Amino acid sequence: MKCRHCKAAREYDWEYCPECHRNFGGAVYPATQTAQELAEIERLIAVIHDAFEGVPLEDGTTIHEADLEGVYDDDRVRIEARDQDQERNWRDVPDWKIERFHSALNFFDVKGWRFYIPAYMVWSLRNWRTTDSVTIDSVILVFCRIECLELPRYASLTSEQASAVCQFLQFFCDYSGDPDSPEAMAAYWHQFSPANSRDGGAAPA
Repeated sequence: MKCRHCKAAREYDWEYCPECHRNFGGAVYPATQTAQELAEIERLIAVIHDAFEGVPLEDGTTIHEADLEGVYDDDRVRIEARDQDQERNWRDVPDWKIERFHSALNFFDVKGWRFYIPAYMVWSLRNWRTTDSVTIDSVILVFCRIECLELPRYASLTSEQASAVCQFLQFFCDYSGDPDSPEAMAAYWHQFSPANSRDGGAAPA
């Protein structure tokens, strides 16, 4: 395949191009982030923290369980996987789990997805310029799937949480240039824009 920016040959979409050093979305590595971008990242992280404060995992799927979805064939294996995830506050989920288990996003149940998605968003904001992990692409893609599988997950969010997702996607529309963020915004998340609330339109719950 070829880089979508300079047409140089590359092996994987999620790697930085060996010629122009851009990722799929157009970010240059290494990159000097502007003060404006860094300030926006910190603002959005605070928004996510406030919106998802205290979200419980309860009996939701944990990250190791989701990673093994379809692999284990008895409860013993599932319980052993679950025992590896002792975090009961999503802020305590370590970075290595987020970076390693990008595919888990496809296999969380509703409770697990709502618990882990803020951790994935915060990690993405902090690392999107400097990692070649596919995690960030996976996070954005999970907001693009306007289908039966995803709608219960989306519907589980409060208006404040959905607005945080909208602002997260808008950040990548503004700074990354990847095509999936605008697609997700147009398909669903635009309705939760803070601008809509300021204009008097209440965001759907």
